[in-house]
Amino acid sequence: MNPNILFIVIDSLRADKTYDDKKTSITPYIDSLIKNGTYFTQAIAPADGTILSLNGILNGLYPFSTGIRSKKIILKDNNLLQLCKNNSYHIYGFLPKLTSFQPIISWCENNDNTYEAGPPTIPLSKTAKQIINLFDSNKMLEPWFYFLHIFDLHTIREGTIPNWLDHFDDEKFGQNKYERIVSLIDFWIGKILDKIDLKKTLIILTADHGERIPIDDKNITSFEPELSTTVKLGKQILPQIAHKAGGKFLSKLRKTVGTLRVAQANKNLTSYEKRSRLPHFTLSLYDESIRVPLLFSGYNISSKIIIQQVSTVDIFPTIIDLLQSQSSFNFDGTSLFPFFNGKQISEKPVYLHTMPYEHLSSCDAVGIRTSHYKYFRHSREPTKIIYLFDLKNDPLENQNIAKENPNVIVEMENMLSNMHKIDNDNKNMLSEEERKIAAELKKLGYM
Repeated sequence: MNPNILFIVIDSLRADKTYDDKKTSITPYIDSLIKNGTYFTQAIAPADGTILSLNGILNGLYPFSTGIRSKKIILKDNNLLQLCKNNSYHIYGFLPKLTSFQPIISWCENNDNTYEAGPPTIPLSKTAKQIINLFDSNKMLEPWFYFLHIFDLHTIREGTIPNWLDHFDDEKFGQNKYERIVSLIDFWIGKILDKIDLKKTLIILTADHGERIPIDDKNITSFEPELSTTVKLGKQILPQIAHKAGGKFLSKLRKTVGTLRVAQANKNLTSYEKRSRLPHFTLSLYDESIRVPLLFSGYNISSKIIIQQVSTVDIFPTIIDLLQSQSSFNFDGTSLFPFFNGKQISEKPVYLHTMPYEHLSSCDAVGIRTSHYKYFRHSREPTKIIYLFDLKNDPLENQNIAKENPNVIVEMENMLSNMHKIDNDNKNMLSEEERKIAAELKKLGYM
């Protein structure tokens, strides 16, 4: 019989906060899975946003194949869940209660399959018991595929304060809120793993995208004055009719002062450190936003660390080979199965695209990444807003070397052109479902 599969997606988890000498979070359970499994240190997500990235994972396809401006999970005819169903799997899951996730949720056989996404989200510390109860109930038919999407780190992206960290809100669990949340997630993953027979379960752990972590735990809003006394006084002396205009004026003043303070505080910082303070929903193809963990552990998986660049669109074709399925799907991804047997495969460039704002933006970017160079530019105008980074000598992408390397630009653009297909999915949102999705994403700060 095929192994059970526990598929864990930790929203917004960066690779360097999972497996790195400099990480300060305490993650004994993830560390153990890595020690006893195959971990890819250079796994790249095709996008900096959840939906485009999950579409890549579930279909083995890049965003140009599933819709560059998609705001909802797209499941092509040949997708990961369908593969599992074809191989007699029972599908279970636990995901954020969002309309955009409904195409996955609808496959789940368990009724208790969602939690409130917020903001603020209901954290794993309050929902893990629901997951554990299902594993304890002996109601899961084998072989099972369980899809767990953990949203706890998204609180950082939303700008909300995680007041549910309890004793994990301590420096011994991480230097900043982000790493302390990672420690908390690991603790509950351990509780879940206690309920699972790893000898007959394949564990896959990854992320949809990474995240900015503000230097000194201070993002751009940290520098804005509260002006609480001014607001209180204004409400007392101004007539009710003037409150709205006064509020807009103070909001603008707050942002202006904050911008000036940030400029002063950023004077001696590197480019990497400066952009760490940008609003979290600023579109980005820098590695902190797209380099993610990728781990296969448990059932028949050997212990290896793979440093070759791979992509999360490679996960689906890899699972096909792990299950020894006869499926003949067409993918943009490549099976990583040879690595498990000590073999090598040729490295492929990874296609990149920013997540969509509600409307077309000059921030929309498209790019390509190899293990040596990262190249991205304006998504619709190839000669505008061009960036090139030497990842071997500048892994934090501090120095844009585009002007000094026109030949490399030509080479990278040719690679991109050979992969990139024009996506014309720029229609206005019309359906009731699309309007609902837009409202939910706005609430979470995406649009």
